[in-house]
Amino acid sequence: MESAEFEKHERLERDHWWFEGRRRCIAAVLTRELPPASDRAILDVGCGTGGMFPMLYRFGRVSGAEYSADARERARRLFPDVEVSPCELPDTLPPGPFDVVTAFDVIEHVDDPVASLRAMVTRLRPNGRVVITVPALQLLWSQHDVTLQHRRRYSRAMLLEQLAAAGLRVTYDSFFNTGLFPMVAAARLVERVRGPGTGSDLAPVSPLINAALREFFGAEARVLSRGRLPIGVSLIAVGTPS
Repeated sequence: MESAEFEKHERLERDHWWFEGRRRCIAAVLTRELPPASDRAILDVGCGTGGMFPMLYRFGRVSGAEYSADARERARRLFPDVEVSPCELPDTLPPGPFDVVTAFDVIEHVDDPVASLRAMVTRLRPNGRVVITVPALQLLWSQHDVTLQHRRRYSRAMLLEQLAAAGLRVTYDSFFNTGLFPMVAAARLVERVRGPGTGSDLAPVSPLINAALREFFGAEARVLSRGRLPIGVSLIAVGTPS
């Protein structure tokens, strides 16, 4: 992403409804999928400005890896106790080993997602976990994806195929951000008729709207803690070496 988008992420990540709702959903999946462990080593690949670190602290000791020097410096400034290393998928990652490797909205940015996933697998301890989120469904492609330099959006079948090709057995997968799917799909249709906008979808909203959307999106965490969602704007998957 461009520096302007990282700056926007840094401003919005703590309180914006999309980031907070996503964190709640991912935390619910991690809680159901990870066995209890107080000394778990977690690597957050493509950590950006570190917005996921506070949530990941609940599950173990966190370190980060990030391609962008701008984002690395922002993460180090915000979270001085977290080691944030340079990385360039699939060739460069911290050596590990780690109990969990996360990549939240990362592999859609890379040219070779399978090789990138394989690199993450090589950093795992036996019985470790890789946790992935990606933007879902190519029919939702928009200027937002262009601005964020996505290569693709994912079907469930595509994500599962890539995880299997990387040597991972999927233990859990689901769509999420389901409640807002109709509105996002409608907005994408309008964009196709009127022409693309500018920039990404991330923008400040009023505190009242932000709170309402945060609770609406975050409520899906209760479903994900027990089961799966059939459609959505995003996908999440957990895999272990097969």
